[in-house]
Amino acid sequence: MIKLSLPDVITIGEILIDFIPSKIAKLKDLLTFEKCPGGAPANCAVGIARLGINTAFIGKISDDPFGDYLLEILSREGINVDSVVKAKSGEKTSLAFVYYDENLERNFFFYRKNTADLKLSPSELKPNFFSKLKYLLFGTVSLTEEPARSATFRAIELCKKNGGKVCFDPNIRLSLWENEKEFSRILHKALLQTDIFLPSKDELEFILNKVNIDEQKSIDELFEKYPIEIIALKRGKEGSIVKKRNNHFCEIPSFEIETKDTTGAGDGFNAGFIYGLVRKLTLEESALIGNAVGAIVIQKKGAMASLPTIEELEKFLINQNVKIEL
Repeated sequence: MIKLSLPDVITIGEILIDFIPSKIAKLKDLLTFEKCPGGAPANCAVGIARLGINTAFIGKISDDPFGDYLLEILSREGINVDSVVKAKSGEKTSLAFVYYDENLERNFFFYRKNTADLKLSPSELKPNFFSKLKYLLFGTVSLTEEPARSATFRAIELCKKNGGKVCFDPNIRLSLWENEKEFSRILHKALLQTDIFLPSKDELEFILNKVNIDEQKSIDELFEKYPIEIIALKRGKEGSIVKKRNNHFCEIPSFEIETKDTTGAGDGFNAGFIYGLVRKLTLEESALIGNAVGAIVIQKKGAMASLPTIEELEKFLINQNVKIEL
């Protein structure tokens, strides 16, 4: 087995199976689903690696057939899995069924009790693995229960100790939290450790406990409350807004393309944006690449399978008449 060099980017958290429905319908009306590898941190790891960045994933996976499948996927993508831990005590793989609610809005139905990804402990992290780290990405799903919560915060500590930047995609899934007050407390703790924040508009409204927000004022409000350096707001078909503390706002329009499946669009944006940061592109260029990767993802079914290679990204940008040095 080839020993991979220490990573520039690490994502930490859940890796699971997404079951994607065969059609847009309510859960009770669906008969068939397609098995797809998923989990936001794992999706982002694949997306960043496909763009040519030295990337690792940290998490705990089951010793069941789904776990074997997921580990094979990560390895095949060239992701450093030296810090992936294999469970030995019978925990299963988390499952997420994608479905559409009464308003035909995309949602998730989770099977996640006693699953391997929740069992990652701080002692299973390798401090030396973080020594060359530039960016660490995490979300709230790995913060729902112990010991994975403590392992995530330990990874944040190791990232900062080694001079890396902490990227936080909240990826809020309220159905996974038994106590919303406790969730708000943990969310606040995470934001205090965040350098680069990557929320959606709905998530920004939840965090600020507001509706119909003025996006720019709300972004400035977050800068006032937390020591965040950069905020990139994901706005779906409206594109993105990005701002560095004490700097100007940049609104980046979306691409007009046909949408097939929006699962993983936000993960695609994260991957493209972090790629831009690693390559030391401007914030505008990084957000543009994030929009482009997200646009490519929603033209296919399944989050991970839809993430583009650097060649596919280059081709997309040329077809969109966008000139940018990747």
